[in-house]
Amino acid sequence: MHDDRSRTPEHAVGPPGVPGAPGSAIAPAPLPAGHLSPGQPSAGQPSAGHFSVGYLDRIVHSADGTPLAVSEAGSGPTLLVVGGAFDHHGTPTVDRLVRALRDRYRVVTYDRRGRGASGDTAPWSIEREIEDMAAVVTSVPGPVDALGTCVGAGLVLRGLAAGVPLRRAVLWEPPYRATVDPHADDVLLADVLDEHVAAGHRGQAVRAFLAQVLGLPMGQVTAARLRPRLWRALLADAHVLSRDVRVLGGLAVPQRVAEAVGVPVLVAAGDAGVEWMRAAAAALAEAVPGSRSLVVPGQGHVPDPVVLGHLVDRFTGVDAPSVDPGDTDAH
Repeated sequence: MHDDRSRTPEHAVGPPGVPGAPGSAIAPAPLPAGHLSPGQPSAGQPSAGHFSVGYLDRIVHSADGTPLAVSEAGSGPTLLVVGGAFDHHGTPTVDRLVRALRDRYRVVTYDRRGRGASGDTAPWSIEREIEDMAAVVTSVPGPVDALGTCVGAGLVLRGLAAGVPLRRAVLWEPPYRATVDPHADDVLLADVLDEHVAAGHRGQAVRAFLAQVLGLPMGQVTAARLRPRLWRALLADAHVLSRDVRVLGGLAVPQRVAEAVGVPVLVAAGDAGVEWMRAAAAALAEAVPGSRSLVVPGQGHVPDPVVLGHLVDRFTGVDAPSVDPGDTDAH
């Protein structure tokens, strides 16, 4: 796959996942955001008990001195994994991905500034987030590949455009809107989220983000509120959600950023999720020079981590682990 980076979308069949896995058509995750974990640590409060896969191995300091909590698991080629808005140490999506990849990769994850066990230095900016990524990448042996999911895909894209030393990247369903005017005001929603948090209305910020950025139906947003531990976990990250809107550039596909990318990129989406995610993935692949677009059958916004792992394998050229005799290999 990594030798043929056309822009023409195709359908690929990954190795079969477990029926009912997150994002599958059989039992779609009730919250497509997928980055949710009750009991996660608050920013600046590391707690080893929350880190069920890997460990808080070390602290890496960014260019402005901000401490970043970095975790590693496995051995092999280095793969940086950057998750979505609510992903950091111990969250289910990160844990499942690490488990699916650590038998053949050195999987590196980190808590973005202001989240999980990492610090937070004012003022925030996209440039500082990129410096954070660069600090993590240069702290491990190269070459380094990257896997970004949801908002993490948007951040990896910005890192690639800014020259963070990544060899190539797989981007899974960045939540852009292909129909959004790229010249529209790209800070309006972010400002609204900041205003909610400043007024002490963290719940309103979370609801707006889930509905307007991740596209969750209001019924699912309401269902999240009925799960107290989950809702508390979401509220803990309310103050950083406006940052993700700014990372995404107001939800429009960032043409200039995409055009500045100079390494191989695969932009993938599932066919079991919402249509606008697939349209966004195709539009982003069209904007990144030499990139490839892929549609994966049976997967939603939160893909089966085994399927996503095999997708990364094919793009990086790493040998995939053996599968059960009853399984069908990706083709």
